[in-house]
Amino acid sequence: MPKKGNNNLFFSFNIWVLKMCLLWPEELNYTYDKKRLMKDSIMILSLMPCAVPILADFVMQLCEGVPDLTAAVENMIALNCIIGMIYMVICFINNRRSIVRLMVAIHYFEKYGNSFKTKKVDDRANLFSKIFMFYGILGNFMYMLMPQLSVNKCYNNRTSKMTEDGVPCGLVVRSLFPFKFDYTPVFEIVFIHQIYTCTIVSIVVLVLTMLLCGFLMHIVNQLKNVRHFIVQLQKVSTEKFAQYLIVVIRYHIDVIEYSQDIAKAFSTMLLFYITLTSLVLSVLCFEVIMVDAFEDSVRFTLHLLGWLVILFSVCYNGQLVIDESIAVADDIYSLDWFNFSVDTQRRIQTIIMRSQKPLVLDAASMGVISLPAFLKVLSSAYSFFTLLLKFKP
Repeated sequence: MPKKGNNNLFFSFNIWVLKMCLLWPEELNYTYDKKRLMKDSIMILSLMPCAVPILADFVMQLCEGVPDLTAAVENMIALNCIIGMIYMVICFINNRRSIVRLMVAIHYFEKYGNSFKTKKVDDRANLFSKIFMFYGILGNFMYMLMPQLSVNKCYNNRTSKMTEDGVPCGLVVRSLFPFKFDYTPVFEIVFIHQIYTCTIVSIVVLVLTMLLCGFLMHIVNQLKNVRHFIVQLQKVSTEKFAQYLIVVIRYHIDVIEYSQDIAKAFSTMLLFYITLTSLVLSVLCFEVIMVDAFEDSVRFTLHLLGWLVILFSVCYNGQLVIDESIAVADDIYSLDWFNFSVDTQRRIQTIIMRSQKPLVLDAASMGVISLPAFLKVLSSAYSFFTLLLKFKP
């Protein structure tokens, strides 16, 4: 695949969001200097004033024998999400040059006459990204404001330890500071920063997830066009068949190489979806049935649904790539290949043999992203969930 192309990139909405998060380079051929390092670090460092107190509260509860299991699990949820987002950002930064090149390389397929469908696929990918982002931000604010509805109940059940340490009610997640922060304006500052942290974590996870899904949608689109080319071979005269078949073979090889490049660029990031996600789902399920306040049950249910949709979107698009890549073999086999020369039959056989090996996204050799992987993650989450139930008081 060529490494140069038109600078008119696809994924306009994703790029805009990444620019707002300071993760997208100003130039495609950028130099990784101190300025770029500072931009990459600003967002992660800005989360630390929220992440460190949450971690401190979690460690303190472990040291005290977990007096409040619900609060400890709530800390786990927040820490898992923050750590997962930081991991995804690091993976993106490490492969950013490759991802930028892959965006530009989509223009390479225009020579196969599929530019209109490619633009429609990109518009659909941008639309899905906007819908997911809207759901994420709206759900985020509901998630953050729900604790305010159960403040009175929290104060009634407030332990003497919480009062002594100055731990207030109404926060998104419990935190521990070396000072009391249950008074104005310190409480408001902590609360606003927790809102900022939740919003940034949600936006980054969503934009990187939809970026990956967008790439998968483009692969599916190109595979469908390869299949269309194969169907059109039935209308080609015998004299020109071999010539057109070579074009199909080159097109198929380009799509395979492009798919492999995407798999390589997102391999480490995909590890997040089949490992840490199962833990997040399990603790969210546990929290839904453990919390007393109805408002908390609603917000954790929304959070759970959000993670399920994210995981399903990635696995579903990964499954589409697998299905379309295998379908190429069926299409080429349906041709009257036995009527052609031996050389042409060998070329057709090569396409069939290569198509029988599906195009997959391998999560750092830990598993293939597909619908069976989605069920496997749910199974792992259920196992963690049943384990947590044993600690239920």
